[in-house]
Amino acid sequence: MTETTTLAAENNNRTRPTSGAAKRKRPMAATQEMYHDTLPPDAISHELAPVIQELGLEKNCRELAMEGWTVIRDVSTLEFNGRLREKILQAAKGAGGANMLLVRDPAFPEAVLNRKLLAMAEFSVGRGFLLSQVAGSVRPKGAPAIGLHADSNWLPAPFPQHNMLLTACWACDEYSKDGGSTLVIPGSGNLRRHPNAKEAEERAGAIAIECPPNSVAMWDGNIWHANWPRNTEGQRVVCHITYTRLMMRPVEDYSAHADRLIEQHGEVMSQLMGREDFLMGSRGADYTKLTTTFNNAKR
Repeated sequence: MTETTTLAAENNNRTRPTSGAAKRKRPMAATQEMYHDTLPPDAISHELAPVIQELGLEKNCRELAMEGWTVIRDVSTLEFNGRLREKILQAAKGAGGANMLLVRDPAFPEAVLNRKLLAMAEFSVGRGFLLSQVAGSVRPKGAPAIGLHADSNWLPAPFPQHNMLLTACWACDEYSKDGGSTLVIPGSGNLRRHPNAKEAEERAGAIAIECPPNSVAMWDGNIWHANWPRNTEGQRVVCHITYTRLMMRPVEDYSAHADRLIEQHGEVMSQLMGREDFLMGSRGADYTKLTTTFNNAKR
């Protein structure tokens, strides 16, 4: 972050309603101030600053702004970390993971509402941010690596200067290169585009995100990342939580009428209702539509 975006520089006279991370009373709409400025991408708002300081997240904000990724250690208690791990394994039922976890067990809302995660989400994707996904992954020994990508994969390049989505991976087990941890390409987020086929294959400059259990590794939507194959015994269990900017949804919700509209008007209406992509599935992401979604976003 630049000097103009340090916590001290944020001590200005603007009075704004603070985020859910900061516990406040919202003003009535009739008395609410209309803002005419936009907070820079790497700035901490005047209201969020004391929350970031209280939680000791200043370094994490700098790392996320400058490098595109960071790790928060000791994000909760070891007891909760173990409970979260157990609930992910129960939801996965022996498979490689599970989706739609928010409603599966109280442990998942507790993870999503962790104060440190909420504060980082507001810093990264703005006040009023939304929850996009809560999924679990279970990687045993021999699990292959996934392809290099940016999580802004359903946005065309160049990506916006303001980050659109934040991925928070709650590591219930140790993150290590040999254990199949996430890898990142330092500096790739500054390109604000998707990796090409050659770059995706070479993964030049890749480094491993390594951290102990009960840590959350998080990155923005721009940085290129994948993971390493898992070569160690046991399982790597992770809760994947994604937060997005509030603008990434329609103004009007026609989900209650979608079936009838699609039946009457056909495939194009299905697209308009969001049924032809892998987003907002009632059973989680529909990965049979993933490539089509990513390709459509680039055209």
